[in-house]
Amino acid sequence: MYSWEQRKADYIFKSVTEKGYPELPVLSASQELGMVYRNQNGIDIQHDKKNESSYKRVSPGQFVIHLRSFQGGFAYSEVEGITSPAYTVMSFKNSSEQYGLFWKYVFKSETFIKRLETITYGIRDGRNISFSDFKSLMLQYPSFLEQELIGDLIAIIESGITLHQQEPFLCGNSVNGGVELC
Repeated sequence: MYSWEQRKADYIFKSVTEKGYPELPVLSASQELGMVYRNQNGIDIQHDKKNESSYKRVSPGQFVIHLRSFQGGFAYSEVEGITSPAYTVMSFKNSSEQYGLFWKYVFKSETFIKRLETITYGIRDGRNISFSDFKSLMLQYPSFLEQELIGDLIAIIESGITLHQQEPFLCGNSVNGGVELC
């Protein structure tokens, strides 16, 4: 294992703006699920379809800074689509040195979210995160190989937790020699 590097965020990330893709599906930011298709998030958000040409394109592996700083405010995208021009889309400056899943979990971590308090502004639940403030944050990270190991391990654990939560709960009451399901 190697020592972790410490760099300003703008050494790792860049803001990208690609507009003019109204044919792509509209995405919504979700802290839990990352970027999701708007029609799958269960919330009917109305918007003027004529404005979609000004929406920003989001590609798999990119992050979107949205306005929910109290939840972290960074959504990882595994899908392609477009999102509100009010959001900031970020890519890695050098994707061969950074692993998206690692950074997805960093941005969801309580430690990172607490650090955001130093660069956000506005009222408590509506605090904004600007890329210009974010890019000055010092971030620590390991080698690409370690990022890959950490990101994949957390994804496996998270998947296992999700599967476990979907299993029927066992009450522990014996019914005909078996265990009763609640």
